[in-house]
Amino acid sequence: MIKKSILLPIFICFLLLTIIGMNTVFSAKALPTKEEIIWTKPENKLSIAHTEKFGMLERPQVIFDHKKHTEALVKEGKKEEETCNTCHPLDKWNNLIFEFPKKLIGKDRDSIMNSYHTECTDCHKKRGAEGKKAGPVTSTCGDCHAESLKAVRIKYPVAEFDFAVHDKHVKNKKLKKDCSLCHHSYDTEEPDETLRLVYEEGTEESCYYCHDTEKKRGPELTPIVQAAAKKGLTIRNASHLQCLNCHVEFAKKAKKDEKVGPVECSKCHTGEYKTVAELAKAPRPDRNQPEKSFIDIENARMKGVALNHSSHEKYNRTCRGCHHETLKACKECHGLTGSAEGRWVNVANAYHDVFSEHSCAGCHNMKKKEKDCAGCHFNIPPMEIETRGPRKEVCSLCHTGKKEPPTLTPLNVAQLDPEKVKKEVIVKILENEYEPSKFPHLDIIKKLVKISNDSKMATYFHAKMQTICDGCHHQSRAEAEAKKDTPPNCRNCHSIAYDPEKLNRTRLLSAYHRQCVGCHEMMDLEKGRKCSECHKEKKEPVSITSVKNFEEPVSFLEKLGW
Repeated sequence: MIKKSILLPIFICFLLLTIIGMNTVFSAKALPTKEEIIWTKPENKLSIAHTEKFGMLERPQVIFDHKKHTEALVKEGKKEEETCNTCHPLDKWNNLIFEFPKKLIGKDRDSIMNSYHTECTDCHKKRGAEGKKAGPVTSTCGDCHAESLKAVRIKYPVAEFDFAVHDKHVKNKKLKKDCSLCHHSYDTEEPDETLRLVYEEGTEESCYYCHDTEKKRGPELTPIVQAAAKKGLTIRNASHLQCLNCHVEFAKKAKKDEKVGPVECSKCHTGEYKTVAELAKAPRPDRNQPEKSFIDIENARMKGVALNHSSHEKYNRTCRGCHHETLKACKECHGLTGSAEGRWVNVANAYHDVFSEHSCAGCHNMKKKEKDCAGCHFNIPPMEIETRGPRKEVCSLCHTGKKEPPTLTPLNVAQLDPEKVKKEVIVKILENEYEPSKFPHLDIIKKLVKISNDSKMATYFHAKMQTICDGCHHQSRAEAEAKKDTPPNCRNCHSIAYDPEKLNRTRLLSAYHRQCVGCHEMMDLEKGRKCSECHKEKKEPVSITSVKNFEEPVSFLEKLGW
């Protein structure tokens, strides 16, 4: 009995210690991993890891120096374009398949590992036996799986096939303007799978539409994208298969010193991209698109919109900026009430979604975020809060019903009435610790007018001088003003002291600073951020409570007599 009474507390203590110990082990923080080292210019080096099969690696990845292996074969007399099939297999049409190992035993974890070891070490052994310089053949894993390279992550910059590069291919005499060399479509309804890849003139589109397997597509493209994913034809693999095979084939037939397409990683993945301005002069792919179009939706309640298509082309790096899934006109997929083809996005939202980078309103909002525009537009809501749509007062600017876009007329400051539009405005209502602020009113208007006139989009939407004024006088409307060109002052809407009943309206001091300093910050201006740059400091401050017409705000409860 005594033994049992002794054993029970011991057992309970042991159990508690076990629970505490397990809790400590499983709740302990993970050991910090070594910080990643990103190589964005890896000089034709590749990472061999296959984490999709192996998961967490037992040994470090292998950093494979592709260029070093190619140069070794070139030194032995092979041409660069002839070195590829040493390691890469060919398909039944003798096209290179840019995969490795060349002889893959199977696609499971062990088969992939054994295929790599067999193919690499066998080649190294063979070269060593021939007295040639060769890679490691010993059983020391660390020779290839170097611990020092464990934290390295290779990230090649995306290769961009822009309009200028496309035009270079179109003008290449050897290609004979044969679009089928690159472009094709996939007929999912064809019973014979070998005949599904077809070319039809006039249907050429971006490779991304079908081969960007990570993007969700509509019902028309989904089966095609699924077929591409099943075959492993991601945009990366499809581009290598198509472009490199073509470059290699032309390189074999090229004369000495004749320029051909690149076959090295770093020659395409440069990380250098042309700006929209640099691409403006590059011809766009010809798909019989109109220079100007009239967007008129049958049974729509709004007037049609004239669109200068060629002008919009010059302000985009790619057609996908607007045509996000196909080069068809928007209204073909997006109907008045929506349809499955357009993923139930109706035509109004397709054109007017202020948050979409593909819609008209959304693209325009993105332009407003640029520093020349943001000074005014950061303080102007891009949408109606109630409808979450574009501000209604701008509808008539686009929906004119006229088939030709209006002639753009730049704004002219000389037309302003100098009696009403003052050269300088003295802001002194809040004079206290600082001297009154001298606001260079006319100079600021001139600067904003110049920015507007330098932009075609701004010139279109700022057709009236009043629009420039709205940048600061953001809540008044010209048609409601008692006198023409005499908008209300800031103090007419913003109270000097904080009013607890108007939580959505800032007090005057905050309104001035948010408007002025906020504009300077958004436009990335150096001046006008320090107090003394706008108003000099006083020696003897005056209380602003002595300002004429100033009254302490009365709360809602006090008004009720509580």
